[in-house]
Amino acid sequence: MTSKNLVLLAGAAVVLGGAAWWLNSGKKMNSPSLVGKTILPAFNVTDVAAIDIGGKVKLAAGQQGWTVASLYNYPADITKIRENLLKLQELKVGQVANGRKIEKPTTIDIQDAKGKSLAALPMGEMHQKKATGQMAMYGGGSYPDGRYVIYADKVVLVKEPLDAFDGDPKKWVDARIAAVPSADVTAVTFEKGKEKVELSRKDGKWELKGLGPKEELDTSKTYSLDSALAYLDFASVADPAKEATYGFATGAVYAATLKNGIVYKATVGNKSGSDSYVKLSASYTPSGTNKTEIAANEKTVQDFNAKTGKWIYTISSYSADNLTKARKDLVKAKEEPKKDEAKKDEAKKPEAKKPETKKSDVKK
Repeated sequence: MTSKNLVLLAGAAVVLGGAAWWLNSGKKMNSPSLVGKTILPAFNVTDVAAIDIGGKVKLAAGQQGWTVASLYNYPADITKIRENLLKLQELKVGQVANGRKIEKPTTIDIQDAKGKSLAALPMGEMHQKKATGQMAMYGGGSYPDGRYVIYADKVVLVKEPLDAFDGDPKKWVDARIAAVPSADVTAVTFEKGKEKVELSRKDGKWELKGLGPKEELDTSKTYSLDSALAYLDFASVADPAKEATYGFATGAVYAATLKNGIVYKATVGNKSGSDSYVKLSASYTPSGTNKTEIAANEKTVQDFNAKTGKWIYTISSYSADNLTKARKDLVKAKEEPKKDEAKKDEAKKPEAKKPETKKSDVKK
């Protein structure tokens, strides 16, 4: 190859390299990267007075604190509200989803006390990540690790699934309505119509009042006696204006008495689909003279009735079953000992000693 050809090839390489640089630099100048950009405009969490999630779930701050309008203004969990507002504040573009569309976005609208929008976010579906490694090996499926949202007229992916904004109002409240310590329960009663079943616990064992000579308590059925109100969550909040239609007048009543004298009562009404209506209350009759203890127990009852006792809920069929036991559910026929066992027991009995004969009693 001649020196002239080498010079021509070198010149062509310079021209091609320069053209490539110009094309790439032009793309960068015309399409600045969105990755890492903050999604929402800055807003102060303390200025937020309402959250509207697509018109389906509305949360608002009022004189009684935060409430959920779609749950008959049931108290919202302020911790969950704050956590999710902070997540929105920190949202950043993870990647641009070129070619993707969100047909019917759900808009999260953050508002102040005057109803002015502080920030709004059109949101699409979650991004699902396939399980890998051991999770996939043991049958784990995909799981949400992000969410598609609209930012700067583009669909982008953020790293937060934002699952609390999916339209379920329960995700904004504390669903636990009773947490009665099972170890403190000393007595339980079930009432339905004219039947009343009374049980008490002594030395760790349950005893049922009124057992016949051929009856005994079925201990395999006593596992939920003390724990029926230990971890009770609601399925939904019922309309308090319709209480008369929920069947509480003829419902079943469960009562648990604690060591300190507090009595928790649950009245179970009609069914609502597979769930059942329930209302709860607490009462206390002081029996001692310790003023500090009495005051503490009275406050516990007052707080419970103020928070839980004023509402009507639906609970799962499993929870309702634990609160509606009948006598027949807890009693079984007393088992008679088998013949072989009776013989063994008889054989174990010590033989009666014969009276000793004194020499003086022997005839000579």
